[in-house]
Amino acid sequence: MKKYWKFAAIIIVIVLSIGTFYVNSATSAKQYPEFVIQTHSGDADEIKPLVLEGSYTDTTSMNYVSTNLKITADGSTYNSRSFLDQVIGQPPTVVKELQEEYRTFMRGKDHLVDLFFENNQVLAYADVNYKMGSLRSRDFKFDISVLNKEDGNINSFTMEVPDGGELEYVFVEDVQMVKDELTLITQNTMRNNDEFYDEKHIYTINMANQKISNHKAINQVPEGQDDTRIDVQLIRTSPTKANEHLIIVKTEKKVIEDSESIREEVINQEIISYNLETKEKEKINVPELRLDENQLSFFDGSTIYFMTLEGQELVVTPYSLVDDQVGQAFSIHLFGEEDIVHGQLTIVKDGKLYLASSQMNSNINADVIVADVKTGEILFKGQLALEDSSNEHGNFELYMHEMFVN
Repeated sequence: MKKYWKFAAIIIVIVLSIGTFYVNSATSAKQYPEFVIQTHSGDADEIKPLVLEGSYTDTTSMNYVSTNLKITADGSTYNSRSFLDQVIGQPPTVVKELQEEYRTFMRGKDHLVDLFFENNQVLAYADVNYKMGSLRSRDFKFDISVLNKEDGNINSFTMEVPDGGELEYVFVEDVQMVKDELTLITQNTMRNNDEFYDEKHIYTINMANQKISNHKAINQVPEGQDDTRIDVQLIRTSPTKANEHLIIVKTEKKVIEDSESIREEVINQEIISYNLETKEKEKINVPELRLDENQLSFFDGSTIYFMTLEGQELVVTPYSLVDDQVGQAFSIHLFGEEDIVHGQLTIVKDGKLYLASSQMNSNINADVIVADVKTGEILFKGQLALEDSSNEHGNFELYMHEMFVN
């Protein structure tokens, strides 16, 4: 009889805890401030498709508990703070839209945007599943699923990741599809005896026979050069967007050890274009731009955008992959406090550059800017701001970690 009383007591505690959670959520929800995008100049219609996602923290209370929020041209909305949402988290806007439109296909899928690809014909998903052994992960398998939008047919299957015995970990960075081939770009942590190193791999999967038709490592550590490290960065594109090319920055660094420190020195850096259809790599030479000064920030499918910060000016230089030419650079003046400019989120879509500051607090302003990438004309310039500018909200931290353009 005692075990039933214990069971009943546990149930009562759980119910009361959940009830308390909802009561506290309901009473505290009104305390969140409203954020808006204030227009300083330009056309406010330019930011209608813009969605910023981040987290808000009230630092006055010293509890430093963050709450997710979304900011658009209509203002800010705080994500549902249900018990389930706190446990599993809320999906990004892009994934949430896919869940609403393709409920059956999206069931059980991870929330990471990079795991999806979409065009007019298909919606594809790829991830890696694995089992945790006593010492390490093992049995790596690709989890593939492709929806044919025309007939609603879903092609789902799993397949072993090649050379899984050499892998310590692997995750999918991007998914692309050309004709009937699905391409996965992954970051692989390799194990060689007691040493570990990272490699970026490309797997091409033939959807007709569900087999890997091509597999290659983009970067490999040169043999006998333990003092050399190679980093490979995949340049960002719009989420789920179809691209014929991948743009990759390969950086070779030499590890220098002396009696006082260990440091790294860049000895070679190159830009690589990988054609998904032909499987060919091509080195891109841009002698006018020094990679140590200009960061490759975005690729819209035909143009690479280099960006560098000069004081409070963000200098944007386009490079056309089609014409193999550097375009006219243009500058965007950023708000800052005493020449301090914080990190920026950038997206290029339909010939427009969308830019937003990644951080805001009581003392730091946050930019929201839209510019024409061909002419450099500023179409919209504004700032994130509290709708109620009084000090009643106290100190806060606002971090924007995702930006989407519908």
